[in-house]
Amino acid sequence: MPSPYLFLLEALRVHCKLPPFPDPIPSNQLTLQLEDGPAVSVDFNEEASMILLFSEIGIYTEEKEREVLADIAEANFLWAATNGATLSARPEIQTVYLAQQMSISVLDGQEFIALVEKFVATTQQWQTILSKKEQEKGAQATEDQEATASSVMIDKA
Repeated sequence: MPSPYLFLLEALRVHCKLPPFPDPIPSNQLTLQLEDGPAVSVDFNEEASMILLFSEIGIYTEEKEREVLADIAEANFLWAATNGATLSARPEIQTVYLAQQMSISVLDGQEFIALVEKFVATTQQWQTILSKKEQEKGAQATEDQEATASSVMIDKA
């Protein structure tokens, strides 16, 4: 495995006070489950010399799909609300993801740590946004049920 990738992983490991990684690392992909945070995959593409950060944001309901996809499109416009990462969705499983790639040649250890920290913060921000959308759906459903129940009571009176 290329040494620049190992160098970056080691810088991240030391910064996060993680135990030593297996030697050798079994693949070019490593998934970190952060304490009180998201799982973040770090994948190295040797041919392109690119590092990819990847995380699942969460799931959404079919009723919220149009709104979620519109939010993703708006956020991805010039990466305005994603800190340079890209949101994507898999509608067949109603799941949102965040990914970011960077050439390994432009990163040193500190820059890589900053990139991962910013990526984690963006992931958490979008997890909160998606969660609020689902809570809004639940609150709206409760209001609709209460309104229906009230109209049924009025009709019977």
